[in-house]
Amino acid sequence: MTSSSLRPTPDQMTDYYDGMGALLQVAWNDNLHFGYWDGPEDESSIEEATNRFTDMLAARLRVGPGDRVLDAGCGIGKPAIQVARTTGAEVLGISISPHQVEQAGERAEREGMTDRVSFQHVNAMDMPFESESFDAVLAFESIIHMDRPAALREFARVLKPGGRVALTDVTVVQEDPGNIEFFEGFPRKQPAKNEAHIASVVEPGDYPGLMTDAGLQLDELLDVTENTKRTFNLLLDGVIKHRREFERKHGITAEEVLGSSTVEDPGKGPGCVVVTAHKP
Repeated sequence: MTSSSLRPTPDQMTDYYDGMGALLQVAWNDNLHFGYWDGPEDESSIEEATNRFTDMLAARLRVGPGDRVLDAGCGIGKPAIQVARTTGAEVLGISISPHQVEQAGERAEREGMTDRVSFQHVNAMDMPFESESFDAVLAFESIIHMDRPAALREFARVLKPGGRVALTDVTVVQEDPGNIEFFEGFPRKQPAKNEAHIASVVEPGDYPGLMTDAGLQLDELLDVTENTKRTFNLLLDGVIKHRREFERKHGITAEEVLGSSTVEDPGKGPGCVVVTAHKP
């Protein structure tokens, strides 16, 4: 079953990403999402692995010139710009964080992409866009912060008939995926009574029902835990390596950022799935 945890408010999410987004930029990459490695022998860099994952999702959108894509939870804009470049589509990125929207807009301007990429401060679960106004929706792990049924219904509402959703989500796994050391050495905050988790996990088997209830038809449910699990240890390495630089620049410690909000316990460790669907 999907999590019944309390959901964070928009203000809580804004505060979270003001700190976590900045830490990820220093310790990880401007792609604020998992990396994808082809196997144990793949020595791709973080940038190569995250760009590869973006390309994998972009291909699943099946869009091209003249199409309009919504990037729901766009971070600081790197995936949206990459999708626009590789597909020729127009991309609108939205984020609950005004600061990230500002950064994303500056990136698009620097890279000369403002003719096809734009960004807005929007809550993905309550979007102001007209129904059937997008050809595809992309969501890179952003749905972990949302009420999944509500978010998927909104995705379906703004999609044109035949339009596609491609997203990644964090899942419960039954076996240790080899990435549970990520938070070793950092404080684990115990949630207070009725406190919202900043993120939640899902059982992969919930997705057929979630998509049907949202008015979408599930096309693919692909477990990529083995390909993405290196993310956690490399991110930990980056946090350790750059923590002092981050503290000097932002006036807050990495421990304070990581311990500031609760994340639902994934049990054996977090997995990752790629999910694609279409609107009939």
